[in-house]
Amino acid sequence: MNPATPGLLRGIGIVAGLELRQRMRSRVLLILAIVWFVVIGAVTVVTWFILDAGASAYDTSVQGFPMFSVIVYFVLLFGTLVAPAVSAGSIGADRAAATLATTQVTLLGPWAILLGKALAAWITGIAFLVVASPFVVASLAFGQFNASRLLLALLALVLQIGLFTIIGVGLSALISSQVFAIVTAYLVVALLSVGTLIAFALATGLSTQYVEVESQTLTDEYWEAVDACAPDDSSCFDAVPETCEPTVDTWPVTDTTGTWWVLALNPYVVVADTVTTGQGGPSRDRWADDDLFSTIAGAVRSMQVAETAEPGYNECAPSALETPVEDDLDDTVPVWWLGMTLQTVLALLALGGGYRRLRTPARHVPRGSRIA
Repeated sequence: MNPATPGLLRGIGIVAGLELRQRMRSRVLLILAIVWFVVIGAVTVVTWFILDAGASAYDTSVQGFPMFSVIVYFVLLFGTLVAPAVSAGSIGADRAAATLATTQVTLLGPWAILLGKALAAWITGIAFLVVASPFVVASLAFGQFNASRLLLALLALVLQIGLFTIIGVGLSALISSQVFAIVTAYLVVALLSVGTLIAFALATGLSTQYVEVESQTLTDEYWEAVDACAPDDSSCFDAVPETCEPTVDTWPVTDTTGTWWVLALNPYVVVADTVTTGQGGPSRDRWADDDLFSTIAGAVRSMQVAETAEPGYNECAPSALETPVEDDLDDTVPVWWLGMTLQTVLALLALGGGYRRLRTPARHVPRGSRIA
C-alpha cells in the first residue's frame, strides 16, 4: 500500500467527518430536531394523562412500562422515517453536484466512501435519538424504573436506525436518481414495517384449514326450564337437570410454524423481542401485563408452537376440559437475532450493490451522469 494512501478506518473517518461538517452547516436538521423534541414531548405528556386517567378510574397507580413501550415505538417510527431522509440522498447529492467523481479519483476507496457516508447518517440518526432520550427515560421513570430494560430498548433503537441508514446509503450509491433512491428507501421501510404484516396475513390465510369438531351443548329444553325459574330462586336453577345434545361446529386451524419468521423482519417485533428477551423472555402468564413489548414478543413466539385441533367442549361437564395452560414459550427461538440477521443481509446486499457502482474505473456510466 502506498504510504500516502489512507487506511480503510481513516478513510471512513475522513468521509464521515466531511459529511457531518456539511450537515452541520445546514439549519434544516436543527429545526427538525426542535420540532421532534416538541412532538415527542407532547406525545409523552398526552400518554401520561391517558394512563393516569385510566389508573385513577380503577384506583391504581400508573405503571411505567405501558407508557415506556408507547414512547419507544413512537421514537422508532420517527427513526425509521428519518433514516432514509438522511442516508438515501447522500451519494446521490454528490453525484448530482459532480463532486462524487472528484472523490472517487482520490485515494479513498469505494468502501471508505460507502461506510463513511453510512457512519455520518447513523450518527445523525443517533442525534435525533439523543434528543428524544429524556422523554424515553422519563416515560420509564414515571413507573417501575428498570435500567436494563432502558438500555436494551436504546440499544435496539440504535441498531435499527443504523441498519436502515446503511440500506439507504447503499441504495443511494446503487440508484443514479437521488429522488428514486429516497423513494426506494422509504419503500423498504414500508415493506419491513407494514409489508411483513400483510405478507404474514396472506400466508396465514393460505395455511388455514377448517375442521369439523363435535361438541356437547345444552338442549333447548334445559334453557326453557331455566327461563321458567324466578330470578331469585337459586334452588330452582339447581334443580333443573343438565341435558346435552351433540352439535358439529367448524373451527379454523392455522399452522404458523412455517410463516412466523416473516414477522422477524419487522423492526417493531425486533425491538419488542430484544427488550423482552433481556428480561427473561416472553411468557404466557405475562401477556399484556407489562407493556406492548411482552404482548408482541409473546404473540410472535407463540406462533412457533404448532396449533392442533382442540377437542370439542362439553357444557354438561365443563370441568373435564379445564386443563392448565402450559408455558410452552421457553423452547421457542428468540426472534430478535433472526430479525437482525435478515436485516443485516439486506444491508449487506445494498452495500454490495453500491460498491459495484462506485468502483473505478467504471465500464459503464449511467446516462446523464456528470463526470466533472
